Amino acid sequence: MKFTGSITHLSQKGLGVVKNDQNNIAYFVSGTWPGDVGEFEVIDKPLNNKKFAYAKLIHLIQPSAQRQAPACQYVSLEENACTGCPWMIADYTSQLEQKRNRFVYAMKRVGFDTAQLTISAVHPAPQTYGYRNRCQLKTDGVQLGFISEHSHQIAPIDDCIVLNDSCRNLLKTTLMQLPNTAWQSDPGKDFNVIELDDELPPEAIHINQKRPFKQGNTSQNLWMQSWLRQKLAQNTALGKVVELFCGSGNFTQIIAESNCTAILAYESESSAIQSLKARNFAKVNPQVADLFQPMIWKKIKKQVIDAETLVLDPPRSGLKKLQGFFDSFISLKTIFYISCNPETFARDAWSFNQQGWSIVDIQLVDLFPHTPHVEAVVEFKKI
Repeated sequence: MKFTGSITHLSQKGLGVVKNDQNNIAYFVSGTWPGDVGEFEVIDKPLNNKKFAYAKLIHLIQPSAQRQAPACQYVSLEENACTGCPWMIADYTSQLEQKRNRFVYAMKRVGFDTAQLTISAVHPAPQTYGYRNRCQLKTDGVQLGFISEHSHQIAPIDDCIVLNDSCRNLLKTTLMQLPNTAWQSDPGKDFNVIELDDELPPEAIHINQKRPFKQGNTSQNLWMQSWLRQKLAQNTALGKVVELFCGSGNFTQIIAESNCTAILAYESESSAIQSLKARNFAKVNPQVADLFQPMIWKKIKKQVIDAETLVLDPPRSGLKKLQGFFDSFISLKTIFYISCNPETFARDAWSFNQQGWSIVDIQLVDLFPHTPHVEAVVEFKKI
C-alpha cells in the first residue's frame, strides 16, 4: 500500500512518524525528518501494535526546512547501507532540538511534570565530524564496514568522516589488510569484529579482541568530567562515595580529586578493575561485582550503608532492578547519575522520585552528533 503524508515528529528511536489518513495508522519511517512531505510505502516489518507499523520513503515531495544533504557518501536508504549516522540528513541545530525532545518525552511518559524540571538545551559537540575516538567494525575477510540496521549485514565502507584522525588512519590500515583469509568468518557466523580506538597501535589490529570501554567523544567526556568535578567541589561534606559501573576509572579519577573520605568503586569486568587498581588513585577501593546479580544490594549493604554520595554511570539498560537498592544506601544525601539512555534513565529517576529523591540539575550532552543518542548528567538530592 502506498500513501502520501507529512512527517509530524520523531519516534523515541529517532524515526520519522507519518499518519496514513486512509487507515488511521501511524508509520515509522527511516531517513525522514519532521516537515518532510512524501510518498510512502508500507513494508512488512513485524510490530506488535495495531496502531503503528513501518513504511519506507519512496519519493520526497517536499523536504523539511531542516533537511540537508548528508556529508557522508554512505548515508542512504538503499539496502545494506550504513545506518550509523541516520540524522546526518538534518542540520545540527534541529538535531539538538530533537535530542532534547526525546529526553523530555521519556520523562513525561513515566510520570514527571516536566514543567517543574529545568531541562536546558543540549550541550553541543565542538566537532560534528572527526569526533569519534573508537569504533567497532565487522569483517568477513573480504569486506569491512558497519552493520546495516535494516539487513544485519555488513555495509562496506572505505572511510568514516565522524572518526577522528587517529581512528581514520587505523581504518585505512585495516582496509589495506583485505582480503584476509585469517579474518574469514566461521560457518554459521556472518562476520568477525574488529575494535579500533585512538590508543591502539596499528600493529595490534586483530579480530575479536575487545578493547577497554571509553566514552566515544573525548571533548564531550572532558565536559562531563568537568561538570562532575564542579558538583563535587560545591559539596564540602561528600563523606564516603560509592561509584557503580566505574569501568577503568573515567569518573573515578575526578572523584579521587575531591574532598571525599573514601571511594568504593564497583565494576563487573575484572580487567577494568585491574586497570583501575594500576592507576593507584588515593582513597579508592576498586572491587569486582556483578551489579545486575539478584540480591547484589544486600550483599554489599555492609560496605555501602554509610555512603553519603553515589556516582553511577550504567550501561544503556540502566539499573534494571532496584529491589533492595534503597535499603542498602540508607545514608545517601546526593546521587550523580550519568546516563546514555533517556528511557531507562526516566524509569530509574521515577523510582528515585518515589523514594523521596528530587532532581536538582539536569544537563544534556551530545556525545554522538548525527544519531538519536543523547547523554544526561543529573544530580539528585534527598527531599
